[in-house]
Amino acid sequence: MRGFHLFQDKQMLGVLLSPLLLLSSAALAAEAAGPSAASDSALGTSAAKGLSPSVRQAIESSAVTAAVTASPIATFSKAQYATAGVALRNRQTGAIQISGVVGPVKRAYLYWAFLFGSAPPATQAVVLGPPGAARASATGSLIATGADTCWRSSGIAVYRADVTSLVSGNGLYSIALPRTASATNSGADPWTSLTLPAAEGAALVVVGAGTRNVAVFDKGIAGATFFGSTSYTLNVPGGVKTAPVLWDNIGADGQTGVSVGGRGFGVAKEKTYVNDVQIAGPGTDVTANGVTGSDWDGGVGSPLPQLWDVTGRTLPVAAAPVGKPSLAVRFVSVGQTYDCATPIANVIAY
Repeated sequence: MRGFHLFQDKQMLGVLLSPLLLLSSAALAAEAAGPSAASDSALGTSAAKGLSPSVRQAIESSAVTAAVTASPIATFSKAQYATAGVALRNRQTGAIQISGVVGPVKRAYLYWAFLFGSAPPATQAVVLGPPGAARASATGSLIATGADTCWRSSGIAVYRADVTSLVSGNGLYSIALPRTASATNSGADPWTSLTLPAAEGAALVVVGAGTRNVAVFDKGIAGATFFGSTSYTLNVPGGVKTAPVLWDNIGADGQTGVSVGGRGFGVAKEKTYVNDVQIAGPGTDVTANGVTGSDWDGGVGSPLPQLWDVTGRTLPVAAAPVGKPSLAVRFVSVGQTYDCATPIANVIAY
């Protein structure tokens, strides 16, 4: 019988603990039983766990009752930023197109994540190719590990590298992962071929010159795998200075469905709230609030391989008015099955 990572991994930072610890260990063991990876048509979702209504209700409640508070790893004044990413499941190479940066570049971070079968290394080197220049090695540090995202792995590893010296501004940046981050470069459908380690994706955050304050967050949220719903709070240094606030979310393992190609049913219907104002997902007036799709639909890799998201939102002033000291972020699934996903980083301009 397989272990249920959600209740074992100390990296979860309390995201789901409060309501779920009320369940007995016997009940959890029963919930954990499920089909093998080879026969499981619901990889990447909690349907793979065969969750009962009581556990689903506990998952949904956890988004409100257990929240992490995160402070930025870096802040910048007179700045603006750009983000972009590439989905890398069953791939070892890809490219990230950056647009909208005004030089000079103040800071550039490269994030990547993969599912592991054995303990991930403390550091890992990737190869990054700036526009018009030879590719160079960049070494990232393991900043977080988290629970498995329902792929029968031992967990997810998240890395960050400071690549300021390799990023000059806008353009196409090629990236190559080592085999210790992606075992295969076959390009196979993730729902028919799974070999660990299995890459999720990579993303660039590039901070340039501008007129706003910019803050980058990952500590406290990176690797905090959730099953359907979660919440956390971003501390805004000095409070919101200028509205509207820009907010970008980088996340791993978003998908649109289940079964072959991840195109089944009911997933990627997560609603995103900031300070209790819905900013993404179904059910809100698109014209009034700019709501588009889910922040967890694997859109960077659509239609395949999915499993990586880099989304950008302009927050309604009601969600982040001038002077607001924090942004309470909440994701709630409304699909027929719950997606299993992991935050990687958030960036705001305020």
